[in-house]
Amino acid sequence: MYGCVKYLFILLSCMGISFPSSAQDSPIEVTAAYPVASQKYQSITLSGAVSTANDAFLAPLQAGLVDKLFVEVGDHVQQGQPLLTLDSKLAELARQQAEAELEVGTVAHNEAERLLNEVDALSQQQLAAKTLFQQRKAEVANAKAELARLKAILALRKEIVARHTLKAPFDGVIYQRDVDVGEWVEPTTAVLGLVSQQAKRLTIEVPQEYYSYFTNLNGDISIHPDTGLHDTITGKLERLVAASGGQGRSFTAHIALPENTDLLVGMSAEAEIMLPQLENKQVWLPTSAIRQHPDSGASVFAINSNKASRVLVNIVRQQGDAVLVANATEGQLYAISGVSRLYNEAAVTVTNRSEIND
Repeated sequence: MYGCVKYLFILLSCMGISFPSSAQDSPIEVTAAYPVASQKYQSITLSGAVSTANDAFLAPLQAGLVDKLFVEVGDHVQQGQPLLTLDSKLAELARQQAEAELEVGTVAHNEAERLLNEVDALSQQQLAAKTLFQQRKAEVANAKAELARLKAILALRKEIVARHTLKAPFDGVIYQRDVDVGEWVEPTTAVLGLVSQQAKRLTIEVPQEYYSYFTNLNGDISIHPDTGLHDTITGKLERLVAASGGQGRSFTAHIALPENTDLLVGMSAEAEIMLPQLENKQVWLPTSAIRQHPDSGASVFAINSNKASRVLVNIVRQQGDAVLVANATEGQLYAISGVSRLYNEAAVTVTNRSEIND
């Protein structure tokens, strides 16, 4: 029986639970201090790159041989400006053939209407049979349908010709060229890279633990360019992508930049974001004030009327010799030395008390 009690006593001692000694009459000497409350706002700095909503690899809409190139890397282009053309000789011939067939169809339609009007005038004078009038009317309808078909064919041929010219879908700068004159390209072949210098934004990756803050973030964000040649600018959270890849532990955020910014797409910068304080009260204490538990928990000892009271806390983060904890109180005195000898309701003597410098 004595052996079991002795074993239990040793086990509890290893778990950090102290027992007052009946022979110990004097209080435990400790130093104590008041903690420092965390700032109203916490800031985090995340690196990112300047991007834009319009950034595309362009491919022709038609297969063919590159006939002319009108742009080179670094050129500024306007929306609708031709960038390259493909050899369109066969397409042009097909268009000309469709135009000729449309002319023939137009003549046939006009002739069918003339004959119908002629028979109509005769039938009103009862000089032509009604069956002839109905026949001429049917011929006009057929000619009209044929004319519509030929117009559609011509429109198709014109569209095919137009698709031999690749045009800029938006204003921007050509930053990549992967084709030369004389090469054969397919509609799936990306030939030019075009990026817009309008509506620029800083794209950053937000760690998962900060996602909830960003969902309600509407304040200004300070952008610090890495070039050293640009002043700090102010941006606003434009979009938070509420999805991540299966292997990722971060989420993408887009911060809108001012329209007059001279930052270029591809430049890097840092975003300094001010985050609101956590709901639980947080204070800074020295690491020496923390009693670590075998189960990875932690506690501190509050000092009231020369007695120690254990307080369970959650460690938020550590910075140097200070630790940010939740569930502790700003105006409460806490032991910062001799913690290993303390236990709940232990008598203490505070030899020194001070304010902790954050």
